[in-house]
Amino acid sequence: MRTLKAAAAVLATTLLLAACGSGGSGDAGSGAASGADAEIVIGSTNEPTGLVRNVGGSSGVSQTMTRNVFEGLTSVDVDGEVIPTLAKDWDVSEDGLVYTFHLQPGVQFHDGSPLSAQDVVWSISQTIAPESKSARKNDLSVISAITAPDDATVQLDLSRRSQSLPFYLASVTIVQDGDTELSSENGTGPYRFVEWTQGDHLTIERNDDYWGTPAKNSGVTFRFFQDTTALNNALLTGDLDLVIAEDSPDQLVQFEGNDAFTITEGTSTTKQIWAFNDRVAPFDDVRVRQALYKAVDREKVLDAVWDGRGQVIGSMVPPTDPWFVDQADVHAYDPQAAKDLLAQAGVSGLSIAVDYVAGDPSETIAQLLQADLQAVGVTLTLNPIDDATWYQKIYTDHDFQTTLMGHVNPRDVVWYANPDFYWGYDNAQVQQWVADADQAATADEQTALLTQVNETIGQEAASAWLYLDPQIRVARAEITGFPVNQVTESFYVADIVREG
Repeated sequence: MRTLKAAAAVLATTLLLAACGSGGSGDAGSGAASGADAEIVIGSTNEPTGLVRNVGGSSGVSQTMTRNVFEGLTSVDVDGEVIPTLAKDWDVSEDGLVYTFHLQPGVQFHDGSPLSAQDVVWSISQTIAPESKSARKNDLSVISAITAPDDATVQLDLSRRSQSLPFYLASVTIVQDGDTELSSENGTGPYRFVEWTQGDHLTIERNDDYWGTPAKNSGVTFRFFQDTTALNNALLTGDLDLVIAEDSPDQLVQFEGNDAFTITEGTSTTKQIWAFNDRVAPFDDVRVRQALYKAVDREKVLDAVWDGRGQVIGSMVPPTDPWFVDQADVHAYDPQAAKDLLAQAGVSGLSIAVDYVAGDPSETIAQLLQADLQAVGVTLTLNPIDDATWYQKIYTDHDFQTTLMGHVNPRDVVWYANPDFYWGYDNAQVQQWVADADQAATADEQTALLTQVNETIGQEAASAWLYLDPQIRVARAEITGFPVNQVTESFYVADIVREG
């Protein structure tokens, strides 16, 4: 299943962004170089749809490029914590309305140009500009002025206090002033971009002039696959070192009990959602949404996809977010209650469609939804589509009834305060709570308000959250240093090594 992040890549048609190297074949097995000389070959089914950053769309671009090639003033680390990055530190005024960021010394873009405060001013200004398509645009609209007092200092003036500003800024990658195109040299990270051959691979190489701690390997090639069978065959034959994410427990059997491989199971922030278009009938009626949610046997769905792994959820918030409240039972499976709610709403003979990106496990989920809804008198038409169509039809045009999608972002419950987001949920109280939470004087206040948001959207079935993915990775036994959990947008590769 494709995943959508709230600050990722738009669709791009460029098939080849550089002509050097191939990176496609791997001698990733025991005969390959080790230590700092090793190239790591990683397999994924989550290819970018394009390499333009700071806009909404597929999560593949952030998974491969954020923190690795492109950096922000801040980053979210592998534990989900906000850490200084291009900003070595920052000061906050007593009233919380002025943030002053002090840039790291000696930072260079990959073409050798020095990073200046003006580059930061330009990058953030582009993100909040009227024509911006960034999914963080609304969150960062609190910025009323961006200035550079000197080449090493950036000042952000806010219209109100913002508890989450450093977190939101982690989604804004800094590029050179005026560069509206994707330049292969326009990054500051521990790796340089080498090439992307769409449908095959993306290669990055260690930046030996990196301002910070250098990467522990010589480079990484991400190889992309359409299905996990081919992906895992490549791992078995030695063409890969690591698989980022397994999407089915059936794929693990071939690795279990084999000392040549390591299987890790961690937590994720990937929520699998059956999203309604709440702006249109009948989904603008809370009773209909609640009925459809109660009609779904989520335990059966999770078991069919993950065979006991993962977690049934009842709202947008995963346990790793501070405002988590377990709401899995708020709309527990209850077909009779679903029928009663539909009757109360005056709805009978309902026929709706679900759009989803073709492939497993989406097909499995869609078929189970179809069977559950049929049991309560609702006809669900399955409409498999491709990534590009999903982005245009659902995310951009909002031309849908329901859709299946995975959302990877931490702390993304705030999107339910944006009525213009693709699912169109519009609740003035939720919008006020989210605004107040960001303006809160303390983290405890913020947590209390967003807990209310979490509970309200769950009760109102703003969407039908199905389950939280486990994070299962398989690696060759000699590969270490990769993150076990996935609680951030990027897959940080600089600590991965091949031992021995």
